Amino acid sequence: MKKMNRIGSIRGNLILYSLSIILLMTVLSLYSLGIMNRYRRQIDTMFEKHIYLSEIEENLKIIDQNLLGFLSSKSSTRLNNFLIGIDKLEKQVTNFYNTGLVNDDLMMKNIANLINQYEIEADLAITYKRQRNVQEYYKHYERSIKIQNFIYDYITQMNEQQIDINSVAYLELAKHTKLLQVITMVIVINLIVFSLLIVYLITSKMVKPFSKLYNAAEEIAKGNFDTEDVIIHSDLEFKLLAEAFNNMKRSISSHIGELKLKVEMEVKLKDEQMKNSKMGYLLDSAKLSALQSQVNPHFLYNTINAGVQLSIIEKAHKTGQFLESMSRLFRYNLQKANGECTLEDEINNVKDYYDLLKARFRERIRFEFDIDNKALSLEMPPMVLQPLVENSYIHGLSDLEEGGTITITVRKEEKFARISIRDTGVGMRKAIIDDILCREPEKKQTFGIGIRNVRDRLELFYHKTDIFYMKSKLGEGVETIIEIPIVVKRLKKNLGVTKCLD
Repeated sequence: MKKMNRIGSIRGNLILYSLSIILLMTVLSLYSLGIMNRYRRQIDTMFEKHIYLSEIEENLKIIDQNLLGFLSSKSSTRLNNFLIGIDKLEKQVTNFYNTGLVNDDLMMKNIANLINQYEIEADLAITYKRQRNVQEYYKHYERSIKIQNFIYDYITQMNEQQIDINSVAYLELAKHTKLLQVITMVIVINLIVFSLLIVYLITSKMVKPFSKLYNAAEEIAKGNFDTEDVIIHSDLEFKLLAEAFNNMKRSISSHIGELKLKVEMEVKLKDEQMKNSKMGYLLDSAKLSALQSQVNPHFLYNTINAGVQLSIIEKAHKTGQFLESMSRLFRYNLQKANGECTLEDEINNVKDYYDLLKARFRERIRFEFDIDNKALSLEMPPMVLQPLVENSYIHGLSDLEEGGTITITVRKEEKFARISIRDTGVGMRKAIIDDILCREPEKKQTFGIGIRNVRDRLELFYHKTDIFYMKSKLGEGVETIIEIPIVVKRLKKNLGVTKCLD
């Protein structure tokens, strides 16, 4: 239920905006469809009378041919076709009246009356033909021909009048169609403006909260943890995000305070020069915690900044996944700071870091994992692999326009597990690598501090000095190698215990 509440507000707004646009588009479509159907009916009406008249004229010609054929040869087939044609003609006239096309049109009424007269004269001609009265059937046939010609004349006149009427109607219809196009265009433009306004409102609501988080993260990156809490009066999701950020800030501040106390205790322990093994162990433990505390706050700055950019570009569709990966990274850093972890924990932490890089740089930065599962249970200090991977990205790949690949390889051998972190970046000169790995560098510089931190923590953890290497050539990337002992002898919290990590 909590998860549903976290996504409910933004989702509700998006659904509301989307339904509004869909509703407007539906109304526009239905309106346009209704208008087009009305215009189609008007066009059908314009040509309906012409079609009826053409059918009557064509049928009348066929009837006359069958009538003449019967009068000439007295063929029963001709007579049967004549009667069928007369029946069809009567139905056409009836349909004429049913359509309402002849109610207020005198000329069409005349055509209907002439058709009735034609049928009468044709029937009389057939009757006298059967009686073999040549003079009478010829007279009535001649009358039917005259009536037929009158019908043709009326039909021609009606068609000419209809053409004039249709021309006027067509011009009026074209005028209305053009008006409909203008109205539709205005509505579409308004919809576009409305959609752009919605997009602007959504992005504004999402960018402002992230801007506050960005500014707060920038202060934290400078080491200022005493800033006011971030207050966001917006959707529920952003309120929860602000609360989580404030809790994280307070947790980190509290953790740093604890680390400072541990450093002070280390100084006191050095001053007192404890000689027994227990005090020696406490000193080593304090050193380990102090080295662990050197967390680069710029990582926090970069990730939150990426969250802002991602929300603008993708309209917050992937923000939840992005922040979830970021949360796992911070949680891992805080929970494992004073403890130990397994190689599997470190690999998963690197994968979370990769998710953040992938959200920021898409396909520019690629990771490849070649892991021997037999080595995943080995114990090691936390926050070892991620700083090395980050160093490969920042100093090896970030300046390459085409990006590059970081390959993490783990192989378990007889006495140790070999971890290799190799990139396809710009590489380093040997002098720079020597300076980074120097125990006491001559120049005070921030470059290489993280790598030396990792090396020193590994050596304290395993009580060995030959487990960390770096090699590189310019243009061919950098490879960092860690050799974790399978069986180690190191101090535990319970006063020195030998432990087999096989």
